Amino acid sequence: MKLSFMTFVCPEWEIEEIVQFAREANYDGVEIRVDAGHKHGISSESSSETRKYVKQLFDDASIEVPCVATSVQFGSPELTRRRENIESAKANLKLAADLGATVVRMFAGGGIPKLTDETADYIAAAFDEVGDYAIDLGVCPMLETGHDIIKTAVEGAEVIKRVKTSNFGILWNHSEMDEQTFDLLKSHIRHFHVHQEVLEPENENILHLAKLMKTINYDGYISLEIIEGHNLPEDLLIETAKRLKSYIAQDYVR
Repeated sequence: MKLSFMTFVCPEWEIEEIVQFAREANYDGVEIRVDAGHKHGISSESSSETRKYVKQLFDDASIEVPCVATSVQFGSPELTRRRENIESAKANLKLAADLGATVVRMFAGGGIPKLTDETADYIAAAFDEVGDYAIDLGVCPMLETGHDIIKTAVEGAEVIKRVKTSNFGILWNHSEMDEQTFDLLKSHIRHFHVHQEVLEPENENILHLAKLMKTINYDGYISLEIIEGHNLPEDLLIETAKRLKSYIAQDYVR
């Protein structure tokens, strides 16, 4: 298990500062949040030259881009809007491939009030299209679970069982995972988002999560998605990385 932060923790930093800090603070990666006005300026509209520059910047620092986080939502009942989201997903999957990321975060949502058999089919069909598209790119689209209309693992499993593409994953949007959630999602988990709770020095959620994920040889990321609308203090991010990586290391040396 590896540790990253999403660019929501430093929305006012340019990409060079982000990479330098990640290296100095001993993070393994930086998750790029696109289309949120962050100063890094990276998006699916970035030129090929910019993509190559950013990829080299990360490579030179031995820091990974594990994930591109989008606002894509596949649940819109408006077909034009749905098609726009599918095409946006494809563009961001290509961006991820160019940056060396292996997963891209997407949502169900989009105006559907709740998950039903019909809407689960609708969402799964979109993931089938973008998943098949991205196979040759080596990038996996993920459904964020534990959010909007996919609040629990049970709802996530309803989409999972309908998806036909082999290229599909789940993002679990919590630092805690109970036995039912683990059992339902474990074969598809590709990424984790954790939030403000892990900043608390007494919080040991990551220690327990790392122990659990070791049982399936999970080698992906947990990523800090902490949204304050401004940069988090550097000292806090440094201390958090040290503490969380010590929890992960404890699990792997026993």
